[in-house]
Amino acid sequence: MNIKNELLIGIIQEYIKNKEPIGSEVLKSRQNFEVSSATIRNYFKILEKEGALFQPHISSGRIPTNSTLHSYWKKILNVLVKENLHIDSKCIKSLSACYEIYCVTIPKTNNILHEVIDCGNGYLILKFSRNEAVINFSEALLRFLESFKNMDIQDIIKIANEVGAGELKRKLLALEQVDFEQTSLRYGSEFLKDILYKDVAKFNEIFQARVLLRYQNGIYFDKFLPNGYMAIIHDASYLDRHLCKNKQVRMMSIGSIHADFKSFYAELGFTNFA
Repeated sequence: MNIKNELLIGIIQEYIKNKEPIGSEVLKSRQNFEVSSATIRNYFKILEKEGALFQPHISSGRIPTNSTLHSYWKKILNVLVKENLHIDSKCIKSLSACYEIYCVTIPKTNNILHEVIDCGNGYLILKFSRNEAVINFSEALLRFLESFKNMDIQDIIKIANEVGAGELKRKLLALEQVDFEQTSLRYGSEFLKDILYKDVAKFNEIFQARVLLRYQNGIYFDKFLPNGYMAIIHDASYLDRHLCKNKQVRMMSIGSIHADFKSFYAELGFTNFA
């Protein structure tokens, strides 16, 4: 790595840690660079012209731009989204509060339709992997649902929406909501409220974890969040103390691009950063 890139990484790390503009003297002392403060200032000017840094005030230090932080986090956290992180559900609660990062998990396993039971009293029972729903009986609906056995509830909801099966869609959406409430873990909801206080619909979509059903594992900056924030979606597992076994989940972490995600995940036990 050349000196310019080393200085850029150094200023990013110091800014994320301290949340204040970084001057040449501060960067030199904290990062132990063996070049002069004047040399650092010259590189600062080059990086500023390249759009990697900006100076809030004439007499202040420099701050990394949003695009710089986007590139930094993509590089640092790229490995994380490809791995399965084992988390401590008690630890994540305190870390969420410490780093002001919202976290939510949902079961990784699908909720599959196993049986369609005609009760003979005007109702059908739909038995899924994790729960069941009761809907009004009709011959057409019974035949319709029989063809969806071994299909995930989300796929059935999409088809119900496409064909205009309104009651079925409403019942299954309500079932999914209950399922999320019972099987998901959420931490730091107050931080999500701060991010999306102007967009109630978007808040509900993320809070109810529906974003996790729509997006693959990865790092997202502007797909469903305001400018200046990021989401990381990846696989994880934790010990379910009631069942005494590991539970496989998908996890999403959301916070400011200035938040210290590296320290957050390091304290969760992930060390294989790029």
